[in-house]
Amino acid sequence: MVKRHKCRAPAAVHLRGFGLYRAASIDKSRRLVFPERMPKQRSRSFIRKVSSPSAAENEESLTYEHWLRSLVRNGPARGQSPRGWSVKLQHQGRRHTFLIATGNQEAAAVQAKAIYETILAEGWDAALNSQAGQVRDGLVKTDPAFWKKHLLLRRYRFPASGESEKSLAARIDHAGLGFFFPLVTEDADEAAAAACEIYCAVVKQGWDAACRIFPRELIVAFEWSANPILWTYTTIHTLVKKNAEVDTVFSSRQRDQRGVLIVEPDAGLRRALQWCVNRQPGFCAVACESAEAFARAFAQHQPGLVLFNRSLAERLGIAFAGGLARFQQNSLALAYSVSVDGDHMFVSTPGGAEGYLLKRVRPTNVLDPMLAGLSHPKTPAEDHLVPVKTFFKELLRPSPGKNTDVLATLTPRENEVLLLLSKGCVDKEIAQAMGISAWTVHGHIKKIFERLHVRTRTEAVVRYLEK
Repeated sequence: MVKRHKCRAPAAVHLRGFGLYRAASIDKSRRLVFPERMPKQRSRSFIRKVSSPSAAENEESLTYEHWLRSLVRNGPARGQSPRGWSVKLQHQGRRHTFLIATGNQEAAAVQAKAIYETILAEGWDAALNSQAGQVRDGLVKTDPAFWKKHLLLRRYRFPASGESEKSLAARIDHAGLGFFFPLVTEDADEAAAAACEIYCAVVKQGWDAACRIFPRELIVAFEWSANPILWTYTTIHTLVKKNAEVDTVFSSRQRDQRGVLIVEPDAGLRRALQWCVNRQPGFCAVACESAEAFARAFAQHQPGLVLFNRSLAERLGIAFAGGLARFQQNSLALAYSVSVDGDHMFVSTPGGAEGYLLKRVRPTNVLDPMLAGLSHPKTPAEDHLVPVKTFFKELLRPSPGKNTDVLATLTPRENEVLLLLSKGCVDKEIAQAMGISAWTVHGHIKKIFERLHVRTRTEAVVRYLEK
């Protein structure tokens, strides 16, 4: 029996015996007309929508516990068990549901938090592309199996870290930032588990907290001259956690040692630089943890050299134009910059200089360019760059007989071709200048490569100029 409620069309009717309500309309003949198919709607209680948080809610919405509550268990496919989790995210008027292919709720919460922070830092496209790659591979970043496929063998080592030549590393990226992390093991399974642990810590606790726990690989470049650009650089590992106990200081400073004050807010990087300087003969390093404590530390230790992070120059009151400079009385100041890798360092070099020379050195030789200068305390202020320039000039000087003997094997025609190459001439210009065909020029260049044991024209020109 159908009971009709007192309302105009459209109407809601109650079907006795079934306990159901259905929407209906009333046609002209006063008959109830039900829709042929009812739309299937999911209860709103099962959908967790995460929109952009307000300023008051921002800190809470980015916590790991928030994402545990925001996950939705995926329904099972026909005849199968439930498959993973999902989370619906909304930001700047755009909404998308992300499927997370892991059965572990804690791992899924880490992944959901990582996706959302990637959207905030890099945009929707970066988050969607990253998630599509993980779905395609069938692995998520919270699975050690993912990191086992992304392990690296880095070329340069840091002696203070105690790792072997075959120790593995991993590049971990999140929310627009990325670093190389040494994993201090040669075993692939152990390294993958360590990389997974680091990634989860970065997502859960943030970059600052993770970098205080796990050592990173960094490149430190010392800026000796601004024009021309004369830098030395080395690879270090931040000394944190168990490596923080590495001996970085000497028991006492000797009379013939010059004090070096290192002003660096990052504790792990500060310890690594202190270790490097103290392994350099004739130097003794002391640490300063902040720009605010600099004046007191400088007055107490009276250093002959101040090493400071380039970003702290203005806070220290140093009018830094680049390069080794005089700073208060008889002290020198030298800035250094920190980069994630070599590519980032090369891109960060200032433009417009007359020349560029960047030299990689060992961690225990970072102060070699000024070692001779500091050994003579009475060196005039205007001459403090003389030993630095001498150091870099020696780098450009070829070893006796190294290239001269090889260049002597070139024929007069090949020497003429090489001379025109050094002036920037292309093959057609060389052919016109020598009155030969371009094919003959190609033949000469091929012979030059074979005699000089090089693979490119640039290498051949460098060999020629070194003479």
